[in-house]
Amino acid sequence: MAVPIKADSNTSAYGGSALGAYDGTRYLESLRDGRNEIWYRGERVKDVTTHPELRGIAESIARIYDMQHDPETRDQMTYTEENGLRCSYSYFLPHSVEDLQMRRKNTEIWVDEVYGMCGRLPDFCASMAVGYYDLRHELSQLDPDLGKNAANYYYYARDNDLCISHSLHDPCMDKSLRPSQDPDRCVRVVKERDDGIIVRGARFNTFGLFSNEIFVMPTYRFIEGEEEFALWFTVPCNAPGLKQIARESFANRGTLDHPVSSRFDEIDSLVIFDDVFIPWERVLLYRQVAAANNLRGGAMSWASYAGTTLTQTRMKLLISVAHLLAATSGMDKRPNVVEILGEMCTYYRLLRSSFLYSELQASPSKYGGLYQSEPEPARRAMVTMISEKYIELVEHIGTSSLIFLPTEQDWNQPEIKQHLEVYLRGKDTSSLDRHKICKLAWDLTGDGFGSRQQLYERLHSGDPAMMVSRAYMTMDLSDGVAMVEKLLDLETPAGKPKQ
Repeated sequence: MAVPIKADSNTSAYGGSALGAYDGTRYLESLRDGRNEIWYRGERVKDVTTHPELRGIAESIARIYDMQHDPETRDQMTYTEENGLRCSYSYFLPHSVEDLQMRRKNTEIWVDEVYGMCGRLPDFCASMAVGYYDLRHELSQLDPDLGKNAANYYYYARDNDLCISHSLHDPCMDKSLRPSQDPDRCVRVVKERDDGIIVRGARFNTFGLFSNEIFVMPTYRFIEGEEEFALWFTVPCNAPGLKQIARESFANRGTLDHPVSSRFDEIDSLVIFDDVFIPWERVLLYRQVAAANNLRGGAMSWASYAGTTLTQTRMKLLISVAHLLAATSGMDKRPNVVEILGEMCTYYRLLRSSFLYSELQASPSKYGGLYQSEPEPARRAMVTMISEKYIELVEHIGTSSLIFLPTEQDWNQPEIKQHLEVYLRGKDTSSLDRHKICKLAWDLTGDGFGSRQQLYERLHSGDPAMMVSRAYMTMDLSDGVAMVEKLLDLETPAGKPKQ
């Protein structure tokens, strides 16, 4: 039964009723919203929840939404709001370290259920809505309506458990030209009306085919004269003029041969804004170049926290696969193999320890006062440095066992199966289980799906060199410099003469 939105929920701009936390049925039904511009392999897709190559991830996400109502997981994934609604912890506003930990426990359920495979789960972009809400006071200084819009949208998304994706990055066009020189490079305003704006352009998107709405926020740094590109807004996926062109899916394959890609391919798309109307109440930032450049990090604080949780799960899965490859091939005691596994575990433990420490060092944000974990750019820098390394290390253990593999159909053929049971058996394991482990390793490393996952993990925050450089640029070395100065009695510390 729908619960009417109370006046203090600030969602009147969107109308309708607040329904609280999704279950799987309601989520799948929400994707049948009349969107008629989903394109796959040159054909228009009428329903992503039934399409043979697209429905796998929708069904996987629906199963997790059902867990929000399962007695065993309900209290870890949802909570009761002041307005009486049962809402997802993905939208929970943290006011203490304990609140952050409650958010993390929910995120861990989401990422564990997809085995660390989906970089843009609904939990991630719900965390972006929390970030926009935290920025509401800063946005209000630009325009009082912008702050109200950020708060109103947060309440609307929270009270209806919206599944949101984001389009932050522009297409890879001629990067030698600025947006002012090639306006098609970035989404822009082409017309302003009394009731809103008309936008045109394109963006990359992940999970957009299976979300209700899309956040649009540029990551490009604009300069004076490029105001028409400096805008943040939200848009429903069924908005007229919104088109999504999906990349090739890895999902329409058997689970024996492709255990993760067949179920957890979130499918990227190119989103086309073909003169799409955006009402003013959905605009969160407008024609403010400096704000668009400087506030982006604040909006991503809690999403980055969720993303790091997923990265840890993916790393642990890869370590475990490497361990099982070694154990079932009888190589787990070889010194070089133990060293490889030790290297993988070292990276994981460092990342995990840093993450948990930053959580304990959480403090109110400088914008809206919501608690956020202590920023640590070095974590993201480390992931960009080791993402490819992890894949390489798994391959070094698996070697040719990842390549010379039969198919699911072979196991269903008795004449062939009798040979597979002899020549594919491993140490202390059945031949079929050994096959499954090797296939999983291939799905995660050598297959197109695994290559996409690795590329996304390494590059989704931008240029890896910039991520690594930022770890240095944000490091406070004042104590260390003072130590060197004292030790050597320097006259010109840090290159500056004493006054």
